[in-house]
Amino acid sequence: MDHTMDYLNIGISSFLLAIICIKLFGDIHMRKVSNKERLQFSKMLAADAIMLAAVLLAKTFVCISTDDNMLQLHLRIAYSMYFIGFYLLLGFYSLYVTYYISRMSGKNLEIRGFIIPLIVIYSAFWVISLFKGVVVSYDGHTFEKGALYFIGQVGGYSIMLLSVVYMIVYHQYLKFNNIMSLLSIVFFPLIGVFIRSFFPGLEVLPYSFCLSLVYMDNTFQYEQERLILEQEDKISRDRIKILLSQIKPHFLYNVLNSIYVLCEKDPEKAQEAIGRFSDYLRGNLGSIEHAECITLQKEMEHVTNYLSLEKMRFRDKLTIKYDIRDEFFTLPALSVQLLAENAVKHGIHKKEDGGTIRIESFSEEDYYYVVVEDDGVGFDTNSVEQGEGLHIGLDNLRERLITMCNGLLIIESTAGVGTKATIKIPKGEE
Repeated sequence: MDHTMDYLNIGISSFLLAIICIKLFGDIHMRKVSNKERLQFSKMLAADAIMLAAVLLAKTFVCISTDDNMLQLHLRIAYSMYFIGFYLLLGFYSLYVTYYISRMSGKNLEIRGFIIPLIVIYSAFWVISLFKGVVVSYDGHTFEKGALYFIGQVGGYSIMLLSVVYMIVYHQYLKFNNIMSLLSIVFFPLIGVFIRSFFPGLEVLPYSFCLSLVYMDNTFQYEQERLILEQEDKISRDRIKILLSQIKPHFLYNVLNSIYVLCEKDPEKAQEAIGRFSDYLRGNLGSIEHAECITLQKEMEHVTNYLSLEKMRFRDKLTIKYDIRDEFFTLPALSVQLLAENAVKHGIHKKEDGGTIRIESFSEEDYYYVVVEDDGVGFDTNSVEQGEGLHIGLDNLRERLITMCNGLLIIESTAGVGTKATIKIPKGEE
């Protein structure tokens, strides 16, 4: 007897069974089954695994058995597993569809009371028929239709039809590609039937179900990952806006305080400062509000306006030096301004004789650099507790640099000597 097709079935079923077991292990390991929707999908995988295992056992029995009576018993047991797995898969599929539609539509669809009895009744009906020949009979090679064959089809068609009806009724809540993915469990077996017309004896149904489940898993996994990425992007942008909102009032307060001091000491300088402040707001509030990267050239307009206001306040106690060798790369708005503000407030302002702030930018082979250095009072980087004013601003800046351009902030400071802050941005990331 030629067992070529039996060996082919054994090979395909073994391969697909291994794939499903791997996916099931992944679900359990990642605890995806804690979600009731995913739980039904994992049950579908398990049901198809039962069908594939049944095919593997049945075809193995056919190839190795020499006792015809024992073969018939073994085949009936194997195909009992097959039909149980089949109806379990259809039932879990229907529950999966209703849970998915319920989540997407906000409706509370409940069909367990209808589906579970149907699964039990028809599974028992087909298993009994294997031994009695009521629906089908099997001689080890082919199935023969019994007197109640068409009644035996009603259960499976009812379950599938119910799922399709729900998809039609609630289609406005579902994406087209997701509907097609859900319906693949109908279309793929139809394609399998066409293929079987060229290869009689090929057990296409569990193979088609397996391909459909993999397709469904990939489709919905892609959708989930896309949603996660969108949420992460939104969270990231919201975080940046929050960080900027924390920085803006601090900056505005310092500028207005400087103008307030000048109003009493030198009204003409105060008027000039108000003009500079107006220019600053008109030219830079756009970049502040949008929380986007800007060029260093644009950022330095920001910084020079700020430092010119501080220069009016401190006069000869504040010296400013610039060495800008590269200004056409991008970095987060207000980044250099924050470092300049810290240099004035925490470095020069606390030094009795004042001091110098030096800002330089340059590029090397792989990185752009911006350095803000002062010879103020400095501080011990190991003794400053996290959460104090200085560190809040620097921690915010670090997070913005990492999030927006994969950059780094390096702080070097020595008490009584000064502080050097370096922004380091990889080329191609800015």
